[in-house]
Amino acid sequence: MTNTMIRKCAGGAFIAAPLLLAGGMLTSPPQAGDAPADYVKSLGDDFGLTVLSANLFHYGWVLLALALPAVLTLPRGRQGRRFTAVAVVLAMFGTIQMSGMLLSDWFNGAAATTVPLPQASRIFEIVSGEPSMAIWRLTAIGLSLAGLPLVMAGLARAGVLGWWAAPVVALPVVAAPIVGGALGSLVGLVCFAPLILVGLRLIQRSTPAVAAAEQEAVAAPA
Repeated sequence: MTNTMIRKCAGGAFIAAPLLLAGGMLTSPPQAGDAPADYVKSLGDDFGLTVLSANLFHYGWVLLALALPAVLTLPRGRQGRRFTAVAVVLAMFGTIQMSGMLLSDWFNGAAATTVPLPQASRIFEIVSGEPSMAIWRLTAIGLSLAGLPLVMAGLARAGVLGWWAAPVVALPVVAAPIVGGALGSLVGLVCFAPLILVGLRLIQRSTPAVAAAEQEAVAAPA
């Protein structure tokens, strides 16, 4: 697959992923409180909505994980390239972890509709308290929250984006739940704008003229 095709596919993924993640936020089942029982009950109250939300979140994170390596084709000089490469690795690991965590929504929702709520909640608490699961959750949330802003910072250092993109892309996971509902999903989508901008940059760089110029630059004597 040529760089042109890779950039087009990755650019489309960077644009689609925020839409899927915002859709996941919009369809997240509401819960009465922060207790484990409230969370498990919310997943079982409308299992169809739970499945829809989980699918949207899962494939949003999958698209990001697949698209992130293409970011390394955007810096044109050495400045910011190594930093961006490390950030991409961290962000990829975090997004992969996040996509995998969504599987629990299916099981927790099904448990809430199959066994009494105290038993379903107890299962959730046991699984959540298992050390390796705690590590999974921490790396998923921590590396996705930190990795994406670091990628934006690397691109800013390379002159691809402005520095504003780094803090903005860190806000959706924090701001959207606080605002809640349709407005929270809109806030999340707006805060994911840097990802969409990266997608547009990749698509802009996928033209034959850009590909030819890059080949000439590589072939030119140092």
